Amino acid sequence: MRIAVIDDERPSRSELKHLIAECLPGVPIDEADSAHGAIELAARNSYTAMFVDIHLGDMSGTDLCAVLKRMQPDVKVVFATAYDEYAIQAFEMDASDYIMKPFDPGRVRRAVDRVTLCAAAAAPEAPQPCARMNKLSILTDKRVVVLDISDIAYIETDSRCCIIHTPAGDYTSPQPLGYFEKKLADEGFFRVHKSFLVNLTYITELSPWFNGMYCAKLKGCDKVAIPVSRKQVKAVKDIFEI
Repeated sequence: MRIAVIDDERPSRSELKHLIAECLPGVPIDEADSAHGAIELAARNSYTAMFVDIHLGDMSGTDLCAVLKRMQPDVKVVFATAYDEYAIQAFEMDASDYIMKPFDPGRVRRAVDRVTLCAAAAAPEAPQPCARMNKLSILTDKRVVVLDISDIAYIETDSRCCIIHTPAGDYTSPQPLGYFEKKLADEGFFRVHKSFLVNLTYITELSPWFNGMYCAKLKGCDKVAIPVSRKQVKAVKDIFEI
């Protein structure tokens, strides 16, 4: 069993986590302060239930519910919010429960009991954390796109945004290149230049360019020349044992 609390307000997250922990001692309870963060959690772990606020900064809770249900059809979604006008919409989306702020401990306990009973009825064994799914969620405009990491050829930045290049198309995100560099640190990506993060498995050719720099050619990106800065040339050569 694993639970997640999604709310952009830290006090509400902390209070709800505490109340759930009192009902389910020892059960892992993760948290996120945005829809994007929730999707990243769902890409890494299997959840019994996710408690979701209706109003999140980057996506509505109801839209997030639809995304989570596509990612994990068996997850139980409980809306936890100060707004009661969304109750009908929540249940139309197959939400397991709907609890109001400020939280009443007894009401939270009933919601927890409901989702645990539903989960037990659906599967004899509680779900365990799933294997890493090798997915990356990208915030683009007001949508969150979930990509297979292996489909990302490279990511570039123009200081205002990042462009994620895949065989299926390009995606523009306001997230900085440093964010993607950290997320993909263990996935075979390398920052060959201050403006380029490259999937090393896509590199097919390295050749000298100018001013001590190198040029990298990538599989499926024949018209693109990726600069390798002088600072990173040695590291790239070492990676490919050149």
